[in-house]
Amino acid sequence: MSRFELPLTVEVLRWLAGGQLAERLERAVRLWVLLDCLYGEEGWRDLPETFGYTHIRDRLLSPRHPKQDLAQGIPSPCPDVDCICWKPLRFWLKDPNLLAALKAEVPDLEALLSAQPFHKTHRTLRKELDYLAAQGWLQQIQANSRRRDNFRCRAPGDRPQLPVSSSALTLSGHQLEQIYHILSDVAFVHPDVQVLLDEIWENHQHSQRRLFVWFEYILSDEQQERVDEYQSQLEALWANPEAGVIGFDYATRQHGIRRILTYPVCLFYARRAKYLAAFGQLPTPEGSLGWHNFRLDRIQSERLAVIPWDAPSIPPELATRKRQRKLPSPEEVQAAWEEAWGSDFYLPKALLILRFSPEFARRYVESTVRHPTFQPIAYERIPALVQQAVADVQERQQILNILRQRPASDRYFRAWVRVGDTNFTMRLRDWRPNGEVIAPLAYREQMAREAQAELQFYRPDLKLS
Repeated sequence: MSRFELPLTVEVLRWLAGGQLAERLERAVRLWVLLDCLYGEEGWRDLPETFGYTHIRDRLLSPRHPKQDLAQGIPSPCPDVDCICWKPLRFWLKDPNLLAALKAEVPDLEALLSAQPFHKTHRTLRKELDYLAAQGWLQQIQANSRRRDNFRCRAPGDRPQLPVSSSALTLSGHQLEQIYHILSDVAFVHPDVQVLLDEIWENHQHSQRRLFVWFEYILSDEQQERVDEYQSQLEALWANPEAGVIGFDYATRQHGIRRILTYPVCLFYARRAKYLAAFGQLPTPEGSLGWHNFRLDRIQSERLAVIPWDAPSIPPELATRKRQRKLPSPEEVQAAWEEAWGSDFYLPKALLILRFSPEFARRYVESTVRHPTFQPIAYERIPALVQQAVADVQERQQILNILRQRPASDRYFRAWVRVGDTNFTMRLRDWRPNGEVIAPLAYREQMAREAQAELQFYRPDLKLS
């Protein structure tokens, strides 16, 4: 008897497509081919017992097929015309009876037959293994090996069985297009979203693409894969309320590689990178306890180590919070973000006063939403606000002196900001030289130092006082 008992029929393709065969025919065939290679009688007999995407890639694609993609969402051209990536759907959908049955469910079948289901990015093909594992076709194990070599084939009795009938929810083509445009803006949030977007788009090639979204998330494929793996581990950790403390090696700018023990609270994205907001040891030589944001791509460990709550290395304050059921929460982080502008929510806050020319403010500032505390303020109201919000007498007087030398006809804005926040500093740099920081003095002096240093690149002959 054949090891693979899943014939290529309309019923099987409809099942693999989740009940949306008209929209997902290309993916259904791709999944069927993968399953045939994994379990079929003529499939991969030499596949290791535990395998990952690299094992699948080297058997599925030609040796001449590029190992890297051109860019996120764009597959590299393959020079080998005999590679499976060149094969169209009609290569597998040859049976006249099958084609006749498909025509009744897939209106654009003739056009789709030219589609190449394996002309996809490595990222898309890699995610199909996760999908097959989620559907029960593969066993996903927790392994310490690199490149996520943590899949195993399932025994015949453990594989999914074709249901007698299906009542899967179906969406119209227009609804799928709406979902595509909505999710495009948040594709970086979860590694599976881009795969979903690619699938939606490939099912609507009859319409011309009009929306293109580019993110400043410039990691290599290997870095992206590692960051996505950390995110998957954290999500699995959060699913278990009793497991919470993690350990990892972290690369810092000032202190080199530090071993961190911390309680992970939530993930967020800010200007080019994903961060973990956590409460635990700080990445300093002292290793004191507190809040900190960790960039996921700066974690050096292959996997995040899960530390049991009864381990002696758990900081006493964290253990006490656990017993009292007062562990740090995402709500605390969100409240701190709303209190002051800056992703480093644990830094001290200070009053921000910005000045712009009327024309620049009208075009680029007044109509934008930056932070709940970021609001325009009349020139004559600023002194009273500074008197109230700036505690240091010397700094307060210096700010007021600067303000007296500025025209009342300009546009002024106020906010509460985190002093020393890297991402907010980058926002100030984006506004330079059109915006002036009047307060706090720490940011004002930093912008002055940077502007002077930058000027030396272009006017080294200019002597600065």
